Amino acid sequence: MTITAYGSGAYRSAKPDSFVSSRTQFDDLQRQLATKERSTSYGDLGIDRRVSLDLNAKLSSLDGWLAGIGLADVNLKLMSGAVENFAKMATESRNDMRSNTYLASSTGQTAPQVLAQEKFKQTLDLLNSNVNGRYLFSGRTSDTQPALGYDEIINGSAGKDGLRQVIEERRKADLGSDGLGRLQLGMETPETIVMSDADHGYGFKFDSVSATGTGIAVTPQTPLPAGTKAAFSVAVADQPAPGDKVSITLDLPDGTQAQVTLTARAPGTTGSDADSFEIGADLATTAANLRNAIGKGIESAAQTSLSAASSQVAAAAFFAGSTGNPPVRVPGADPYTATADPTNVGVRDTVIWYRGDDAADSARGTAIVQVDQGQVVGTGARANEEAFRVGLAQFGIMAVESFPADDPASQARYDAMAERVADRLGFGGTTQKPAEIITELGSAQTALAGAKGRHQSTKDYLTTTLSGVQNVTTEEVATQILALQTQLQASYQVTSMLSKLSLTNYL
Repeated sequence: MTITAYGSGAYRSAKPDSFVSSRTQFDDLQRQLATKERSTSYGDLGIDRRVSLDLNAKLSSLDGWLAGIGLADVNLKLMSGAVENFAKMATESRNDMRSNTYLASSTGQTAPQVLAQEKFKQTLDLLNSNVNGRYLFSGRTSDTQPALGYDEIINGSAGKDGLRQVIEERRKADLGSDGLGRLQLGMETPETIVMSDADHGYGFKFDSVSATGTGIAVTPQTPLPAGTKAAFSVAVADQPAPGDKVSITLDLPDGTQAQVTLTARAPGTTGSDADSFEIGADLATTAANLRNAIGKGIESAAQTSLSAASSQVAAAAFFAGSTGNPPVRVPGADPYTATADPTNVGVRDTVIWYRGDDAADSARGTAIVQVDQGQVVGTGARANEEAFRVGLAQFGIMAVESFPADDPASQARYDAMAERVADRLGFGGTTQKPAEIITELGSAQTALAGAKGRHQSTKDYLTTTLSGVQNVTTEEVATQILALQTQLQASYQVTSMLSKLSLTNYL
């Protein structure tokens, strides 16, 4: 029957499954309109799902690199600031020691020395910088505080000696019990003075001995006396003329030199025995006077230049120490008579000021940040890098040295100390400079900034591309909703008409 054909054609356009499907599609479009997302799963993206997965993986990698770059950049800025502050304090102390002269005080320390103590403490605080539980200057052992406190370093703790004791010990070993810097001085004949140094690493070592005029003859001794590195005979063969000089150049343990110059003065005149000698009534008296002057001159140099050099050597050894390599000390019970080389075996315990990572590789390589697929940037640092050790050694020397007002040698001792401290704080020669550390950290920051900019641009592009795959626009969804609404309305109308259809109405 025709009615059957009509009914089947019209009803097919409004069958229940079509309504359910359209309603489901309508609900999904409303979700898209609210979330701006095309699908709730990769599977629903169809052939675009592989593109979405690939882009999301790339974005995840970029986010990981950017997060690492962000954290490393913060650390580098803090580290650079710490090194800059340290360099500033070193420069201030250097200028203080160059411009400030010794002024006797009741404490035995000058204003620059008092300030150096505070700079020492501030430097330790900077080197112990901690960010989110990570110590920035501890190398790979970022969970370990790299430096001890000021009092422990200076005075020691728990039965272990600190810097003050190590310096005093070395000073005694270089000075010797007679105060002549381990030199031997005597008379071979009434007119001939003999002097020699020792064949060990302590005290003075002769560089040269010379005399002006014709009255005094200097002769290197050959063969050398046993146990010496150098020996000289100084013979008064004729009376020197006033103004004739005997000059002795001495090598010091820290690589510097001291000069002892003795000038002949006329009989009956007065002068300092440490820099002149009186011409006597005969050659033996002149030789005795010269021998006494040499002893006084060497003793004065030992109390001043040698003392300052001893402090430098001891402080350098102390701050070179680490957990795996304790600082070397003067062996033996009596430093005055020590002859064996400094060692860290069989000596008294010393506090280890640095507790962090102490490997031999680059400090920057102790913290690596991967900023790209094939690029890593070193952002590490160690508190025991050479520049820090040198600076701390000089601050430490200034902190422990004392120059009593009632000691006539204090002025000269202070000047010798100030000269060396100012020189070391200049970080000259091949010594690592704070500026080098700052430059390396700055280079790392530049590398991070370049990677960050590159990744951010890539991320912006990939995000835009991914948005085109995963997201929808409001206009697009609204259009589809309107079309679906029109379709549903038409279907509802046909269904309504069919629901009212009967044979009576048809007829």
